[in-house]
Amino acid sequence: RVQDALGDRCVGLFSGVAPHSPVHPLDEAMRLASEIKSDALVSVGGGSTHDTAKGIATLLGEGGTIHDHQVIFEPPDKIVLPQLSGDRVPIIAVSTTMGAAELSRGAGFADKDLGRKVSVADPATIPRSIIIDGKALATTPMNILLSTAIGQLRVAIESVYSVKHNPICDSLCLHAISMIVKNLPECPKLDVECLLNTKTAAAMASLGSVGGGINTATAHHVGGIFDVPHGDANAIMLPHSMRFNAEASADRQALIAQAMGIDTSAMSDYDAALAAADAVEDLRDSLGLPNRLRDVGVPEEGLELIASATLQDRSLATNPTPVTDAGPIMSVLRSSW
Repeated sequence: RVQDALGDRCVGLFSGVAPHSPVHPLDEAMRLASEIKSDALVSVGGGSTHDTAKGIATLLGEGGTIHDHQVIFEPPDKIVLPQLSGDRVPIIAVSTTMGAAELSRGAGFADKDLGRKVSVADPATIPRSIIIDGKALATTPMNILLSTAIGQLRVAIESVYSVKHNPICDSLCLHAISMIVKNLPECPKLDVECLLNTKTAAAMASLGSVGGGINTATAHHVGGIFDVPHGDANAIMLPHSMRFNAEASADRQALIAQAMGIDTSAMSDYDAALAAADAVEDLRDSLGLPNRLRDVGVPEEGLELIASATLQDRSLATNPTPVTDAGPIMSVLRSSW
């Protein structure tokens, strides 16, 4: 449908995108993009496709390799952003998952040689136009739709208890949580309105996002190192990350519990936080999504490698419980394994 709509304006096609936007397919895409010198990029798919398109745009404008433009993070909260120009080929994004990478400037590229994901934040690569189509969403395998929606639930939850939370974030993310909890269980029926409501909530979560946390940071490298789909990694670890942060963000997680429809009137904030984590776990399990890292191919001996890589991830900067070493990350990984 996209190619038909473009007609003879389509001057090239790259179909080699792989999960987690690895650096080697990005290099291949760059060779094609450099040859055809297109006036725009049309990205059709989910986060890996959109991130690859952002990587192409960054490299066409800046040159070098993607590693030359990565974000540098030093625990617990120092972020160093490279200086970038604003000269970018425009991107048009057509979304086919419940993820919302198309709404952000961030992009991640898996590098197996480094043993981690390379993170880039290029504001000029935010798509100029985003097309959300219920029929396009319905072409995606249901397990991907469900897991990417849980991934966006994670964005909303971590934003609500982020150290940078604010009233605008709260209004978008708490309502997104309510909408996802209501609509997501009905998505397997492939009702277009339900799919669009879920995607709208997913977009609201990203529009309200004010930084990730330990779940976002760790999931990047669970996926990048061991090829676990990003949505699955988030779904597995989210309840454990919420419990890890419960003491430091109990009052914020009580709001999350209320947004999920839990009656917290007789609960302390801490008990409400634990109830919210249990509710996320129950939702994940009711959808038939994986619930242990060992079941998606992560070996126990790989947990330390993930933790080491996660220490370099900027999403830790806004976690409510400060993370300065690998210990807290290992705690979440072990409970998720």
